[in-house]
Amino acid sequence: MSIWEKSLLLILLRRRLETERTIDWQTLHRRDRGWALGQPQQPLWRLLRGWLEQSGTPSPGGSTLFVYGASVVALLLGFALMAGLLTFQPLQRINLLWFLLIAVFLPLAWWLLALVFTAAQVPFPLRTLYEHRLPQGGVPGTLRPLLRQTVVALGQQLSLLFAAGMLVAFLPYLLLTDLAFGWSSTLDLGSGLIYRITSTLAWPWADLWPAAVPSVELIEQSHYFRSAPLAAAEPALFGQWWRFLLMCLLVYLLLPRLVTTGVARFRLRRMQYRVRDHDALISGLQQRLTSELIEQEASPVVQRAVTESNRQAEPSASRYPQVVCWGIWPETEIATLRRQLAADAPGTEWLDVPRDAQVREVLERLAEMPDQPLLLLCKGWEPPTGELADFCQALAGQRGRLFLWPVPLAGMSASRQRALSQSWLPFMRQLPDGFHLIDGEPAAGGAHA
Repeated sequence: MSIWEKSLLLILLRRRLETERTIDWQTLHRRDRGWALGQPQQPLWRLLRGWLEQSGTPSPGGSTLFVYGASVVALLLGFALMAGLLTFQPLQRINLLWFLLIAVFLPLAWWLLALVFTAAQVPFPLRTLYEHRLPQGGVPGTLRPLLRQTVVALGQQLSLLFAAGMLVAFLPYLLLTDLAFGWSSTLDLGSGLIYRITSTLAWPWADLWPAAVPSVELIEQSHYFRSAPLAAAEPALFGQWWRFLLMCLLVYLLLPRLVTTGVARFRLRRMQYRVRDHDALISGLQQRLTSELIEQEASPVVQRAVTESNRQAEPSASRYPQVVCWGIWPETEIATLRRQLAADAPGTEWLDVPRDAQVREVLERLAEMPDQPLLLLCKGWEPPTGELADFCQALAGQRGRLFLWPVPLAGMSASRQRALSQSWLPFMRQLPDGFHLIDGEPAAGGAHA
């Protein structure tokens, strides 16, 4: 699957999953897991594309054809530009000044302008450039940065192909034709000025390939005038410019675009994997496709555990002065939780533990704080791990009142949220007595019933 297809797949997936927010999680899990069990072993990207196609959404494969078509056009435009420069020869001489302006300076300025335009975060006219080619429905706001980075990477690739087309045209003309280069201007520029310009351009390779650096003698002898015919004894001099021009095309046209294209594609791939693995809706779909159904929900033993366990009986507490967030969360989910728990209110401490390496740092900070009720936030849709159990054991040694809330995904019904909390009861029995499981969710502002 191409890198462009993956971007469109994520956009279409997010848009399709937005329509299922109100559907019960267990219903979705049974539907998606049942479909996944009937599929052959395949990479996750292909599995997601297959799920999107079976749901009735058009396949994103059309974007690859668009990219291939645009790539061919960019390659042909570069070839045609160079062929035109080498074919248009007044007095059978190719004017170096025109060649450098059109084949080197203008493409380099265009590349630098695009680089500044991208680095300055100037808003892209996405609807004009690319978005109008997407299926109807618009792009979710949270994925617009992904679409923007896709357009940036595509633009860099097309620019690279344009430069490659110019170089591909230059080499056959150099090999199969007798090119005569020279320079001329109505203004009296002088050989000294042309020498300084060419020496500055040739500085990157002056030590690596001295023969590709024009000498003063070559510049003076290749200066021609409109009224002066090309002498029979001079053609060899007019052909010695090819080394310098070839290096200009490589250093100022091709190599910069190779670097920026590689960087843009790397950033796009990293953003695609981040969206796929950390977006709340798309990661939830992955969980439903790859995780087994929770059969304990129908078990009478688990239903009895709700009344037998005292872990859901919360001691009286009006607020949570200390909140610890376990794992890496989507930014939208974190923002909602911070508002709900009044994380920015005076007297509330919010600590994040995105990775196991930061557990020690968080524990040291908590050791410096007073012993107050602490709320531990976990992803309810992900099974608890041994690392989480170890962290809870360490917390129990520092706090007397601890509350664990397995946060449900947005859109879960109240009954599904209660069932989700019950699935955490076996894990709660492994924790010290200071821990209490929150059934449902805390009230707004940190208060709860």
